[in-house]
Amino acid sequence: MRVTSLLNKLLHLPGLWVRGIEFVGDTLFVDIERRFQLLTCPECGTRVRGRFEETMRHWRHRALGGFRVLLRGPVRRLRCPHCDAVRTERVPWARAGSIFTRPFEDAVGLLAQKLDHTAVAELLGISWITVGRIATRLIGEKLLPERFENLRRIGVDEISYRKNHKYITVVVDHDTGRVIWAGKGKSSKALGAFFEELGTERAAQIELVSIDMSAAFIKAIQKALPHAQIVFDRFHVAKLAQNAVTEVRRAEMRKLAPDEKTWLKGTRWVLLKRPAKRTPKDEARLAVIQQTNAPVYRAVLLKESFLEIFNQADPDKAECDVKAWLKWAARSRLKPFVRLGRTIRKHLGGILAFIESRLTNARLEGTNNKIRLLSHRSYGLHSAASLIAMVYLCCSNITLPELQLI
Repeated sequence: MRVTSLLNKLLHLPGLWVRGIEFVGDTLFVDIERRFQLLTCPECGTRVRGRFEETMRHWRHRALGGFRVLLRGPVRRLRCPHCDAVRTERVPWARAGSIFTRPFEDAVGLLAQKLDHTAVAELLGISWITVGRIATRLIGEKLLPERFENLRRIGVDEISYRKNHKYITVVVDHDTGRVIWAGKGKSSKALGAFFEELGTERAAQIELVSIDMSAAFIKAIQKALPHAQIVFDRFHVAKLAQNAVTEVRRAEMRKLAPDEKTWLKGTRWVLLKRPAKRTPKDEARLAVIQQTNAPVYRAVLLKESFLEIFNQADPDKAECDVKAWLKWAARSRLKPFVRLGRTIRKHLGGILAFIESRLTNARLEGTNNKIRLLSHRSYGLHSAASLIAMVYLCCSNITLPELQLI
């Protein structure tokens, strides 16, 4: 078998023939010749015959036998009648605008799904920035519009990626568990960009949207999905009740004399624990608080009775219980719980929707942990675009060809 025939089989790249090789130090230059004559526009895919000029270009391929491999061949420029512009032709063995072959970029993407940018750059001998650019090109090709089809239940949440309140908004499909969209910011405008990309027909299929009580998200959802039911995440609602208990305890601590604070000191977590998690020591401290400080004990009872409503299986019974709880909170003479009652009354529909659907943002919180890990293992990412590319690459079920290293 000739060397060129062997390299044709080893490279296994579409649209070219190997016509010669040259070793220069630790680099193997492979001279290639295309198998096609027509020129293809990289933007619209229009195929034409005429060309303007031809220049030599190099594309880096995966290493062979420890040698760095560079493909060397001509590339042509064309005038696209559809785009009415002069462009460099698209070749089947490399993505538009890239100096790397498709198998090389697929290998970079596969490693980037498992390793940080620095490790990938050192393994493959490329720059840190190049890893991000290759990930962006992969996302542009692999992230298909079909991910927006058949959406019924979605979750929306924001996550900080840098100091000074730098956020991205993440949208997850509850039924598949994958990230379907991510964008910079956490405003209603940021989420509105997702609904614009989604389109009115596909948006009409969405039935449930789980969120925290973000006013910006509520505004965007009510505008784009007036038919969909908003479901407020149980964890965030429960946190409001726990914060109210903490406020009552702090207010009481400020009122008491130093020698009267003994039984309230160090009880923050005791008061926030659910009854099933309390130890005998916790129960003893709570009993003392019941006898010595009625407002704090009343706050604990309000918190526990409110959280117990979430365990109801019957939505009608839960609604009755919530309304009864709201009356109790209004006459409790505890300002934090009076404010909480107003908040619950304002968002009652979304809270009761949880009782019926049992939909939470737990999947979103798990996804956020993955995103934090992506940022942490790269020792921070400087822009939202870089993080969003990695989120799509690692959390959107994008599959890449297997890489055989040994």
